[in-house]
Amino acid sequence: MPRKIPIALQIVVPFVILVPLVTLGLLMMKGLPSFTNGYEAEVVVWVYRLTWLPGFLSGGLLALVLISLRSRIYYFIRPYDLGRCFSLGAITGAVAEAFSTWAYRAISHHPFSSFWIAGAIIAGAVTGSALTSLVLWRLSRLMPKISI
Repeated sequence: MPRKIPIALQIVVPFVILVPLVTLGLLMMKGLPSFTNGYEAEVVVWVYRLTWLPGFLSGGLLALVLISLRSRIYYFIRPYDLGRCFSLGAITGAVAEAFSTWAYRAISHHPFSSFWIAGAIIAGAVTGSALTSLVLWRLSRLMPKISI
């Protein structure tokens, strides 16, 4: 029998890994400045250093939302509805990541720009939608079938 991994752990750990990667991807799509040529490894470390804590906090917020929905979880997984799960994760992930980034940058006195909030919203939506859909799909496979 496989071990049951808590939902909070299934959301928080991948959020800490994926949010910095999505943010780095957004930076690369925008185009890195020419002064970073030859320093790509340092850019990766810099992005991870600035985004891991907001990713951790927003993953925790998303996990808290999923745990609080436990009484209504059958609405999403019986039958499994990718659209509902995707939307729930995208909206919650975007709001949680934007709030976490705003709070982190305000507390740590990092320069604030709307670029960081826009990037956080996109990273949170992408990561939240993918993780929520995957976690709830897995949960739908583990839950016993209910005959209506």
